[in-house]
Amino acid sequence: MTKHECAIVTAYTDISMLKGKDLKYLYQYLSKFIDRPIYSHEIPAVCMKYREQIREDFIALCRDAADD
Repeated sequence: MTKHECAIVTAYTDISMLKGKDLKYLYQYLSKFIDRPIYSHEIPAVCMKYREQIREDFIALCRDAADD
């Protein structure tokens, strides 16, 4: 799973799959929804407001998962 994919899962499930410097991927992913850098205190509100778009990305991620 890529860091970008981890950001999608984190945004949708609220289960952190990123830590430390890798959190930048979550910030980058969520920033695209608001067209500016996001601050950590804004993350829950942005995730809630854009829940449907994040859900679509999450579902696409699940559908595109490779078979092992």
